[in-house]
Amino acid sequence: MKNIVWATPLYKFLRECNLSPLERIVLDCGAGGDDPPLQIFSEYYYETYGIEVDDRQLKAAKRFCRLDNVDLNILKGDMRQVLFRNESFSFVYSYNAIFFMTKKEIGRVLKPNGLCFVNFLSADDPNKRSFTKPFLGNVRFSHFRDDEPDKYFSNLEIIHKEKRTTKQKWKEKWIVTACIDYIAKKSTSRKKV
Repeated sequence: MKNIVWATPLYKFLRECNLSPLERIVLDCGAGGDDPPLQIFSEYYYETYGIEVDDRQLKAAKRFCRLDNVDLNILKGDMRQVLFRNESFSFVYSYNAIFFMTKKEIGRVLKPNGLCFVNFLSADDPNKRSFTKPFLGNVRFSHFRDDEPDKYFSNLEIIHKEKRTTKQKWKEKWIVTACIDYIAKKSTSRKKV
């Protein structure tokens, strides 16, 4: 592999996706930044798509694609109103991006038997932080108790759930984060999710 992506939980998701018989087509909801995790799927020959609402993060991702000569198909878009048709993707994920979203359409764009990865900040996270984004206003990150996010998967089968606390050095500072990761599978029934 050319790059090792810092979003290590996505490697577990990639492994699950590689075991699936579905077509290798993936959507990243919140795909921006200067080191887009979508690149690991590209390196495994997935057809990749990403959406990013923040212009600065979108610009950084496009710069990465240009410099690394890779087309990840990252577009301007909002995960609260995903611009793709129903059941377009075998695999969909939102890594460190759904913390503050009130509506998600992951289930709608996911194919039957498709897999999704979503992570949430744990109530055990030591940083109860807020931030300001021009497109969202002043927002406080949502923090969840251990089983609280389960309700978002009522029409999906949870196949992996993990609570993790990590300490990593980022830009000369140590950052501690506690998250709850989910990998879920969409049923073959036609229920709305």
